[in-house]
This record gives sequence, C-alpha cells and structure tokens, in this order.
Amino acid sequence: MVKPISLINRFLLLGFLLLLSCATPLPKSAQATFISIDDQAEIHEPSERFVSPFRANLEAEMNKVIGTSSTELNKEGVGETSLGNLITDLQKKHAEETFGYPVHISAMNNGGIRNILPAGDITLGHIYELSPFDNYLFILELNAEKVRQLAEYAVTRKSLGLSGLYVESQGGTLTSYSINGEAAEEGRTYLLAVNDYMASGGDNLAFLIDAPRKEETDIVLRDLLITQIKKKTKKGEKIEASIEGRQKIN
Repeated sequence: MVKPISLINRFLLLGFLLLLSCATPLPKSAQATFISIDDQAEIHEPSERFVSPFRANLEAEMNKVIGTSSTELNKEGVGETSLGNLITDLQKKHAEETFGYPVHISAMNNGGIRNILPAGDITLGHIYELSPFDNYLFILELNAEKVRQLAEYAVTRKSLGLSGLYVESQGGTLTSYSINGEAAEEGRTYLLAVNDYMASGGDNLAFLIDAPRKEETDIVLRDLLITQIKKKTKKGEKIEASIEGRQKIN
C-alpha cells in the first residue's frame, strides 16, 4: 500500500543516506535518477519494514516530556521576544554554571530559532525543532567599544535575543544601553555568551570576529537548553518567559 512519507521517515532516510556516503565510493556513472523526498514521496515497503523499529524508538525518544510551559513562547516582537529571552537566559545560566564565573551578556540571533515552544508539555522533539543546528557555545571577551557595537546592532537589526544587555533607541538610533543596570566602563572586559556562528561573524556580526575567545566549547545550544529545562522541571518550575522591556526599540 502506498503511504505518504512522514517527517520521521525522512529524518531516518537522510541518516541512512549519510551512512552510505561514508562507504567505499562506487565507480562514477553517467546515469542518474532524481528521487524527490517530500510529503508526496511513496514508501518502499521493504525499506519501511527495515526502518520501522528505528522510527518507533526515535519517536518514543522525541516524545519524552522534559518540561511544561504556561504559555506559548515564540519570536513575536521587535528585537526582544519571549523565546529569545528564555534562550539567552538559559544560555547565560548554563555558561556560568559550567565555567564558574559571571557572564555579563548572552545573545542569540533570532534567525537561529527555528520553531516555537508550545503552551503545555515541552518534549525533546520541540527542542530539536527549535534548534536543529549544531551551534556551539562560545564565550567572548568584549571591551566597552564592542559592547556599544553590539547594542547598536541590536537596535538597528532588531534581530537579537539579549540577556544582561539593555538597549533603548529612538528613530533607529541607539540612545542608551547598560549592562545589568550599569554603564559600560572603558578598560573593563565583559564576557559574552554566544554561539559559534555569531562569534564567526554570521548575520553580519563582523565586529565579533576579532573578539578574544575565552572559551570555545563543544557544548551544543540544543543540549544546554535541554539540560537547563530539565533542571527547572526537577525543581518544580515551569518554563516561563515574557517580553519585559530589555529592548525598547522605537
């Protein structure tokens, strides 16, 4: 019987194709057949029987509940969003717990957030959908000038989640900013938690490229979110965040 191919099936098929790509190369052929992998693709029954046990295990794992949210957390907002606030707060907390020193600012590019967190149960699958990329946690050292550049970027691009850095603008121009309520000081070093994509200048953050790296880790954003959400759940806390005025962009 012909059935539509599911998202899990496509995920598993991609995994098998990646495994095959590691095998001994076959001789090149001048002939090729394009196989479309989408919702309209037909399932090959022998392959379906082979994949089925793996799919069942994967679905069971992805459906595990790791937390509960009172409201939907999303990217709605101008610069500041409820989901951006949550991610940057958890990223900052995880960095401080991991390294044992204060992290002044945490930032996340909104474009890297690929889904919402729904009201109610939050599953492992939700986190994988939210953060499908293997982005790694970096800690950068910023001087006062680079903090100002980050603040200017936030109010002009309107595309960052921020924790620890508060910004205000008028007519697209930065009017004030502070780090945890204090003005940036010349000669002082501030620590910024970001992902490696941002640290490497992604999303036009070129001014971060030459910022000294205090930590370059193999901690994946997705994994730290799962860890922190589980910790909150263990303490009986719900996963909550809201737009609270960290970015007053006019």
